[in-house]
Amino acid sequence: MKTWINIAVIFLLVIPVSVYGNPSDTLTVKVLGTAEDARFEPTVLQVDPGDVIRFEVVEGLHTVTAYHPDNRRAQRIPEEAQSFDSGMLNAGEVWFLKLQEKGVYDYFCLPHERMGHAGRIISGTEISMPDYDDRLIPEAVMKTLNRAKRQIKNR
Repeated sequence: MKTWINIAVIFLLVIPVSVYGNPSDTLTVKVLGTAEDARFEPTVLQVDPGDVIRFEVVEGLHTVTAYHPDNRRAQRIPEEAQSFDSGMLNAGEVWFLKLQEKGVYDYFCLPHERMGHAGRIISGTEISMPDYDDRLIPEAVMKTLNRAKRQIKNR
């Protein structure tokens, strides 16, 4: 009888995984700094559509905000994607983002954008870089994104 119970328990544990597949991954981006040193780590993140991104504010006051007209900025996320904005987050707070669409998502921190506090998420594989108009964002943001792009190419 005990053997049948063990088999039933194993069966119940294995079936949900095989029926529903593996859950999406959760990847963490740390939000650091309080002024000129404000940054997202990593600056560029590769994910699969459906993955969950966990933004963990380690210090300071920050936002995670999409470059999108809803946020009074030029659009730098895929056309079919939903805009996002975490609102103000304090040290110790966490905010989650799930991207469903493939493409390149540029985002920034509202209080620190002019200092270059920005990041990029690449959702999917074999994504070509979109032709975003770089003149519509602060020069410091472009420096941050270009520096991160060079670091990825050198790996």
